[in-house]
Amino acid sequence: MAWWTEAVFHDWRGRPGPRYAKLAAALLEAIDRKTLREGTRVPAERVLAAAVGTSRGTVVACFDHLVTVGVLTRRQGDGTYVAGRPSWTATATSITTALLRRIAADRETIDLSLSAPGDLSHLPPFSQNDSVASVAGHGLDPAGLAHLRSQVARHLTEHQGLPTDPGQLVITDGAQEALWLLTRILPARALLASCPTYPGLTSVLGGSSARVVAVRADGAGPDPAALSRHGRVPGSVAFVMPTGHNPAGDVMPLVRRQSLAAIADAGRVTIVEDLALADLTLGQAVAPPPLAALSDRVIAVGSASKLLWGGLRIGWIRVADEPLRGALTGRKAALNLAASAVSQAITAGLLEQITAGWLAAHRAALTERRDHLARLVREHLPAWHASVPEAGLSLWAELPLASADAYAHAAARHGVTITPGSTACVCGGGHANYVRLSFAEQPGTLELAAERLAAAWGAHAEDLATSPALS
Repeated sequence: MAWWTEAVFHDWRGRPGPRYAKLAAALLEAIDRKTLREGTRVPAERVLAAAVGTSRGTVVACFDHLVTVGVLTRRQGDGTYVAGRPSWTATATSITTALLRRIAADRETIDLSLSAPGDLSHLPPFSQNDSVASVAGHGLDPAGLAHLRSQVARHLTEHQGLPTDPGQLVITDGAQEALWLLTRILPARALLASCPTYPGLTSVLGGSSARVVAVRADGAGPDPAALSRHGRVPGSVAFVMPTGHNPAGDVMPLVRRQSLAAIADAGRVTIVEDLALADLTLGQAVAPPPLAALSDRVIAVGSASKLLWGGLRIGWIRVADEPLRGALTGRKAALNLAASAVSQAITAGLLEQITAGWLAAHRAALTERRDHLARLVREHLPAWHASVPEAGLSLWAELPLASADAYAHAAARHGVTITPGSTACVCGGGHANYVRLSFAEQPGTLELAAERLAAAWGAHAEDLATSPALS
């Protein structure tokens, strides 16, 4: 057992995500390294729990998850064995854990774990064939297709209040890659973020020397004084989401934006502004201008995933500094030459069709879904407290638990995948009792999901009554 602890689970606690996901990620990595080979017997649940210092329920949840996706297999009366690796590749991150849960789910599983459109029914009409046919040449410009950069620039200027020239843009494989590139190019020793923050942020930093530091925040966003204080250390980069904070859904007021823009102008902290959800203000909420419109020193990151469709995998970086843009383009070329020309062409065609009228109708439909899911939570899960977001695609709900990790696993067994708050927390467990629920699905789907979540809540309450360790 000592061999298992040292070779497979020596660093499991330092991984992102809930405890059962940390164990699962460690096992997956050991299989990838061929430290564990097909047919290897896995220690019994109680034995492994005692060896790594966690509850048996955590190990059971880990094994259940990996059995479902085909990594482990249970042999009646003989134990649990390594079955092999799924055909798809994954890395040990919280995002991977969420993807594993979704891929493992059957067709009837409802996915509320992603803050992204649930289908394509909302897209504006466009011709895919015409869009793809418009691509000329080899399509391998690392800065992105000229036509897409023109459409992104127009969209940012007209719909987000951020005057943009196509020459300021670098097209990426989603906002995730945009953040990855920036953390490799900027001399970032510390990445400053409010807590909770974007769940994928810690996985972006895998392999980077930068560390995530939680900055004090209030309802208006990160505290400017705290940000300035951290800025005394050279190499501080602040990650902010002024419109549609993920997961809280807040919209930062203008005064706070002006304070942060002044910090950027002073040059002591490099501010990266995430605009991925900035199009999706809800109800009566109105977003002030982006930080990048108030300071040329703010770097903006955006994505087509939230407004259009996650499967496009198209994002962008807007940067006014030409040397930095050149460095980003060079790193992008070295990484993968360029984003998919087909996805770029389709994204350009869709952006070209977006009008103020379409955007208003889309926001209204999302507002109805937000309010619908909020009502369902109040009716089916009255013990929860779900804040109503001003922008974005998700509810951020507080549960009367010490940790929502085990409940998230119970919800998955009842046919609903959700995001536990621990994946969004960089302040040592302060939001472990929260969950994020996407309301991007159709209303009928949300109703069924709420019923299943309520059933899972009842089952979890029974588990807690007999096994306090699961809380």
